[in-house]
Amino acid sequence: MKNRRILRNIFSKRPVKRKHRLIIYFLLNLFFIRDMYADYPELTSLSNSDILYKQLQDDISAYYRSLYSGKEKGRPPLTFFTYSIETKDDLFSVSAKVNIPYETLATLNRIGNTSFFRDVGMIIIPNTPGIFVPDDPESDLEQIMHSFRLQGGAGSGNGVIVMAKIREKMQKFYFFPGSRFHPVERAYFLQILFRFPVRTGKVTSAFGNRKNPFSGHPEVHNGIDIGAKAGSDVYAARDGKIIETGYSEIYGNYILISHPGGYQSFYGHLKEICVTLLQEVYSGMIIGKVGTTGRSTGPHLHFEIRRNGKAQDPATFFD
Repeated sequence: MKNRRILRNIFSKRPVKRKHRLIIYFLLNLFFIRDMYADYPELTSLSNSDILYKQLQDDISAYYRSLYSGKEKGRPPLTFFTYSIETKDDLFSVSAKVNIPYETLATLNRIGNTSFFRDVGMIIIPNTPGIFVPDDPESDLEQIMHSFRLQGGAGSGNGVIVMAKIREKMQKFYFFPGSRFHPVERAYFLQILFRFPVRTGKVTSAFGNRKNPFSGHPEVHNGIDIGAKAGSDVYAARDGKIIETGYSEIYGNYILISHPGGYQSFYGHLKEICVTLLQEVYSGMIIGKVGTTGRSTGPHLHFEIRRNGKAQDPATFFD
């Protein structure tokens, strides 16, 4: 290491007595250790009024220039800055202000999804875009990144081993400069994947145009019907909050769950509702039982996924 070479050069000078060299070694070694674990320089503002912010932007610009020119010369070494999150901040606004992809900020700070951003308090901002894969994956997202990039997946590679101090702990990462999330990683992070809401069930009616089973007239089916045994458990398809429960003539007992990102999931024809209004639920939690309430030809679950109030095909969202 460079620091060790510096120390060896100092110790090799004959005029310095051995006991003095030991003192110098101790002081310099202490200095290097403290320097290695010192906090990173803090950005007080994400604007040009902060000289460190200007330095960060200069480094990022230099990186992109070297990338577009195809030459690594002039590319700055990887460095880190800290920034205390303000009330008005979210992951995407900070990403835009520092000109660093949100994936870079999320993976370096080990933020599992956008809803956890403000809980972090202070984030680490690198001067180079890319993906940071932790050596000790914990979340599903980190497991996917680790498998895809380090264990022989289609996007696997060596990465660059870096150490970063995250939440007062030195952690080892494999850094892939310039990389972005692949579709599955992005879907997990943005929480746009849903689990199948019934453990043993079969889709009996798909999303889209169909004949109404009662009238025989054409209609648009806004969800899918999943045939299952009466009384079978119905699971929350994703983390969220119960924003509505009730009874309707068509869907019988029903539950509506709100999810991050403007998504909602709807569960109809339930025999039983096992949750309460405004209750927080997690993916895989039992929320009800399959039934035949409302207008139904037999035991099944009517399941919908909505985005900003518009029905989506659930088949495209299952993980």
